[in-house]
Amino acid sequence: MSEIGFYSQLPNAIKTRSGHPTTVPVDATTNKFTPLFVEKSVNPTQSDIAAATAFKTRVEGRQLLLTNSFKDKPKTLKKSAGRKTVTAKERRALRIYEIPSEAQKYANFLPLHRLWSQYIAGVVGDKTGEQMLGRVMRADMHGAQLSVTRAKCPNYVGVSGIVAQETKNVFRIITTDDRLLTVPKAYCA
Repeated sequence: MSEIGFYSQLPNAIKTRSGHPTTVPVDATTNKFTPLFVEKSVNPTQSDIAAATAFKTRVEGRQLLLTNSFKDKPKTLKKSAGRKTVTAKERRALRIYEIPSEAQKYANFLPLHRLWSQYIAGVVGDKTGEQMLGRVMRADMHGAQLSVTRAKCPNYVGVSGIVAQETKNVFRIITTDDRLLTVPKAYCA
């Protein structure tokens, strides 16, 4: 049978590739069940074809592969493969947030600073006083030029540069002499 179109038969190469049998004997129970199932499934008020016609044209004589070959394969993945996020331990092991030493150059972060300057000008706009302060506090600081003027630890006073990374508790700043320094947010101003 060499039909062309949507309901044509699969070529033998595809049938045998799955490894599942392509000729399955149909028992008497299946012969009775399938037409009744199609008849109950086709709603005559919503369908323009009768259930008997649907069974004859779309189901009868056709072979459907109802197994999932991926589920039948033995599980070789770890138990944690179903989760969608990466744990903190895995992030540290993968070094996702680490800036490579060859990229730790002040000149590499100058374009980011220029972008940040345009961004903050749009954020602040023509606001004054408390409105401006609130917007600056919520603004993204990646690319900002920062200088530490006061700190509980005197080693941080005078540190200045462009913010390369910002986390909840620290700024990682690239200095003009191409050093990446970590400055805590607490107790520094």
